[in-house]
Amino acid sequence: MFDQHRDRLMSYVGTYNSGDLDGLGAHVSPGYIHHSGDQVLDLAGFIRGARWFLNGFPDFAVEVVDVLSESDRAAMRFVARGTHQASLFGETPTLRTVALDGITIYRFENGLIAEDWEMMDEGQLRRQIAT
Repeated sequence: MFDQHRDRLMSYVGTYNSGDLDGLGAHVSPGYIHHSGDQVLDLAGFIRGARWFLNGFPDFAVEVVDVLSESDRAAMRFVARGTHQASLFGETPTLRTVALDGITIYRFENGLIAEDWEMMDEGQLRRQIAT
């Protein structure tokens, strides 16, 4: 299972990093659910959020650091980087490259991502884009 989950995650991240957000649907099940803090989103909601974020960081890319897998779950630790080129929260763009650490736990069904729980340090992001 580890190789199957790892391969799926690496392909999913590759699709995301290429900017092909519509292509993410090939990696998730029809009832996909994304959890981030208190937000619960379907794929369309996740893509809307990703487009909003990519507007501020057009070159944003995820680097996978670790993947651990057991049964129908996999955990991925990552570092994402991008250049702050447009405002997210009303701040002035800094044009600096920011790094954002995170961990996502994925649940798989039939080889596809059915659900995930993402944790990123928003404070880390806000400190780096403060002007």
